[in-house]
Amino acid sequence: MLVRMKAEAILYASEGVGIDIIAKMVERAERTVQEWLADWQATRMCSVLTGHAGNQNAAKLTRDQKQELKKILAQPPSQTGIHAGFWDVPAIRDVVKIMFDVEYQSDSSYQLLLRFCGPSFELPDPFDKHRNEKAVTRRMTEVKTQVKVLLDAGWEVYTADEARLEHEAWTRRMQPPKGQRTKLSVDRQRTSQSFFGALSLTSKKVKLYPIEGNQNTEQTILALERLQRETETEKIAVVLDNARFHHAKALTALYEPGRLLERITPVFLPPYAPDHNPVEHIWNAARNNIANIQHETPEETLGASASYIAGRTFDYDFEHLPPRETRNDFVS
Repeated sequence: MLVRMKAEAILYASEGVGIDIIAKMVERAERTVQEWLADWQATRMCSVLTGHAGNQNAAKLTRDQKQELKKILAQPPSQTGIHAGFWDVPAIRDVVKIMFDVEYQSDSSYQLLLRFCGPSFELPDPFDKHRNEKAVTRRMTEVKTQVKVLLDAGWEVYTADEARLEHEAWTRRMQPPKGQRTKLSVDRQRTSQSFFGALSLTSKKVKLYPIEGNQNTEQTILALERLQRETETEKIAVVLDNARFHHAKALTALYEPGRLLERITPVFLPPYAPDHNPVEHIWNAARNNIANIQHETPEETLGASASYIAGRTFDYDFEHLPPRETRNDFVS
């Protein structure tokens, strides 16, 4: 029974299910589930089938060979004669065959070797090929300095962004009785809704406005006008990305004295650097929150996302951003 519960907890965690939900499903305390997952990351199957830690009976590589492999993997593949830019399953397969004349039948065995030898299983951080890191760093230094000066002067500073949230059913693999098929009744309609979100760097709360139709200059003007109207502080700064419609003359002219958005001063992030915008991380958190919950209707899905964002405080700013959640260490 315990083995089954541990296995279920690990599988649920690999699909992104929250610790609190897993704890209820296996009828254990959250702390217990966290300990199971930590043990799984440290010792893999030995943590599920207790009493087998350190067992080398079925190992093809000896402990000494694994230590030697660990030293090899600490170097770039090119230094060992392997033509690869980074260590992956094909690369480690080649080096294990060349160095130790050993072959494993499944990719998962090589993935566990990678895990044992130090490298973690992570998705790469994608970035636009046009991105200039030096220019991004230089501009972000300017943005941080400007924002600090404005906050110290009593301005209300928001960091803003638009995003599109979607409702669609994705079917996953299941385990029905052998020889049988399982049918699921799902809503295959794909529906989306765009939002304008503005995080206050003072209150840490998000003002969330639905966008009618597509993201464009007109909708941005409407959102900024509403943001200005709902902000008591006289002077407002809004940090925006470099979407084309954020630089449209129809919008930028409205920041002039006597015009519709005269209380707002725009501050622009560097090009191709959405990861530096705190609101971008809020969108990601909202998507992850509903990723494994299938709601019946688009309204329920979008409402759950909006409630998640509007009902929380996010202690994010340009100096404190959450780490990218790109890794999956539970199942290799």
